[in-house]
Amino acid sequence: MAHRPVVGTGISFTAVAAGTATTSFAIKSPYLRITPRAAGVHVSVSQTDVTPSIGEGDYYIPSGTSETLSMSRYSQRIIAITQADGCVLTCPEGQQMPFNVGNYVTLIGANDVNYDNKITHALVTAVDNNSSQYDGTFQTKLTLDADTSGITTAFSFTEANGDVTLYSSARCAAKSDGAGDNEPAASDGNEASPATHSSTTPYFCLQPTM
Repeated sequence: MAHRPVVGTGISFTAVAAGTATTSFAIKSPYLRITPRAAGVHVSVSQTDVTPSIGEGDYYIPSGTSETLSMSRYSQRIIAITQADGCVLTCPEGQQMPFNVGNYVTLIGANDVNYDNKITHALVTAVDNNSSQYDGTFQTKLTLDADTSGITTAFSFTEANGDVTLYSSARCAAKSDGAGDNEPAASDGNEASPATHSSTTPYFCLQPTM
């Protein structure tokens, strides 16, 4: 499998015998490469949980090896966001939202970074893919469990920020097999190789296939 080495942002975290989870990450690649450095780990990836469950029945990766897991990758350009608790996002006319109720999503590229900060691993609570609305709009919309009401700058969609994108997002949980706690790392592939990390670091890398 060919890899393109720069996708998203890397994450490092400690995997312990009791289990722990990463912070959320936007899914810019459908693949997640995981390399435990000091001890084997059980791993799980969830796009529908704030805290993914993890146990000894989950996928196991031995120490010093790498596995590539598949994830569902969805994204959509966003042209409007309301300033409300339970904000509504609108996509371009003629397109549909690829997300479902219960998914978690992350926004990247808004004209005010506060929108990105508020819409980070936010829960989708409603999806309206009807092509025509009684209010005169023809774009499909979704509602998030995110509060943008305190943002003073109105969201704007212009050529300068025409790539505002809503991504599906996920969190990865890991449980050490008990041979010693690991200090994991997750990466977008900005590093050249898992070998650049210390021997105590499980390495997580988002990588697309070519």
